[in-house]
Amino acid sequence: MRQQPRRLTVGDTTTIVQRVAVPAGALVQPQAPTDTTMATLLGPPSVTREGDSVRIAYRVTVWAPGQNTLTIPGAIVVRLDGGIDTLPDARVPLNIASVLPTGRPAAQVAPKQARPWVARADRTFLPWAIALPLLLVVGLLAWWHRRRRGPAAPAIAPPAVPPVDAARLAGWIAAGESRLAVLHLEAALRDRPEAADWCAAVATLRYAPEADGDLHALAASGMMLLAGGAQ
Repeated sequence: MRQQPRRLTVGDTTTIVQRVAVPAGALVQPQAPTDTTMATLLGPPSVTREGDSVRIAYRVTVWAPGQNTLTIPGAIVVRLDGGIDTLPDARVPLNIASVLPTGRPAAQVAPKQARPWVARADRTFLPWAIALPLLLVVGLLAWWHRRRRGPAAPAIAPPAVPPVDAARLAGWIAAGESRLAVLHLEAALRDRPEAADWCAAVATLRYAPEADGDLHALAASGMMLLAGGAQ
């Protein structure tokens, strides 16, 4: 685990890179840092395969000055055989410099005076006089090009979604990975009218941090709905 080698100050953005060895074909799902008061994640982490390992890049903005340790939960690895592993947590040391003057308490630092208002520029319609004819010409060219192309080609139907492997789902549920099983069951049952109430319950509990018991019950009822539709 490493970060960009430069001194950071409060509010700076940096990239934290983690490389982990995973089996070929395994799916890696990184997790966000837990302490958002120390660092904020800017978008989903980037995952790139590099030979026999995976490179995970976290783009974060740091907030807490001083010597700190940022904890990043271990990534979840889903192997091709359906097995699931959780990697150990990563701890990244951060040395963040404050933007306040040194040697004075923060409460005694007076804010700078407000900058003067910027004078408003004179209004003119010259940009509109130039842009409107250009827009009209572009619109006419687009209309003429569309008439030359003729009617649009018929849309190609999307490929059918492969059936869910019920045996693999049952193995996940037995291994305690009900949350993962529920996600796959929802993809298979979302278009079935008889599963509308079940999908609504999944949407309510999907991201609940302490809903493992309810998700286990939802996974069991989802397997029954899946088996009923397959008959």
